Amino acid sequence: MINDKDIKKLSEVFVTKEDIKNLSEVFATKEDIKNLSEVFATKEDIKNLSEVFLTKEDGKSFAKKDDLTVFKNDILDGQDKIMEKLDMLIQEKTIGDEQDKGQKKVLEIHNNALKKSKILSEKEALEIDKLRVF
Repeated sequence: MINDKDIKKLSEVFVTKEDIKNLSEVFATKEDIKNLSEVFATKEDIKNLSEVFLTKEDGKSFAKKDDLTVFKNDILDGQDKIMEKLDMLIQEKTIGDEQDKGQKKVLEIHNNALKKSKILSEKEALEIDKLRVF
């Protein structure tokens, strides 16, 4: 039969229940592993990140550097055409304004001559004066 003395000797050689209980302080238990899932990201957490962060597939849909260069060149070409037309319009307006000044001056000279020569009546001269914009 095995007595207490034998059990004591065997417990020094073999693992006892007490030793196994003490191992839980060194090794992770199932409960410890479950608690780790609260700290570290799970597969589900990683899948949910794709809703928040840019994925490789999302990045493919963005414009590339070459696309932006072409777009910029197209815009600059359009601006050049607009500026050319605007320059022509400004020149035409300047010329038109000068021509209008000349015509107004000629009409003023004519109206003054007509008034002095009494070719226009007072009423007609007043009507012409009311129409003056210059």
